[in-house]
Amino acid sequence: LPNAMPAPLQNFDGVNNVNGVYPPDTQGDVGPNHYIQWVNSSFQIFSKTGTPLYGPVNGNTLWSGFGGPCQTTNDGDPITLYDPLADRWLMSQFGNAFTNGPFYQCIAISQTPDPTGAWYRYAFQTSTNLLNDYPKFGVWPDGYYMTANQFLSGATWNGQGVFVFERSQMLTGGA
Repeated sequence: LPNAMPAPLQNFDGVNNVNGVYPPDTQGDVGPNHYIQWVNSSFQIFSKTGTPLYGPVNGNTLWSGFGGPCQTTNDGDPITLYDPLADRWLMSQFGNAFTNGPFYQCIAISQTPDPTGAWYRYAFQTSTNLLNDYPKFGVWPDGYYMTANQFLSGATWNGQGVFVFERSQMLTGGA
């Protein structure tokens, strides 16, 4: 059949819902040599052949020693993106989601193409009173773009939020 879907090149078990959080918000991305999967509060790094290289560990492990809500909370709504323009990885989750604010987006950028190495880490306060729920990211040459559903103090719908993070600075660990 000319329009038949090709068979998978690789198949292996990913991360279970280690933390038992529902919905599990299962997602991940693939790069040239790695696959990273993040299931709500825990992630794992695999080789592209399925060999576990790191984890599963809690998502906030990326911010160990960083301080603040990115280190002390592990609130989920994770994002894992491979940035093919820079051959780097972006991992993110929100912080302080289960409070009345302020609310944060925690973002980590791998310092090299190897996601098992060091990371540049950031905590962006997105609002004092609007939770940045269900964030989604896009990679563009001039920035990392994020959209989020915004809820007043985490409970009352308050519209959409659009954010852009300065990619060139984040790729070098700059402010």
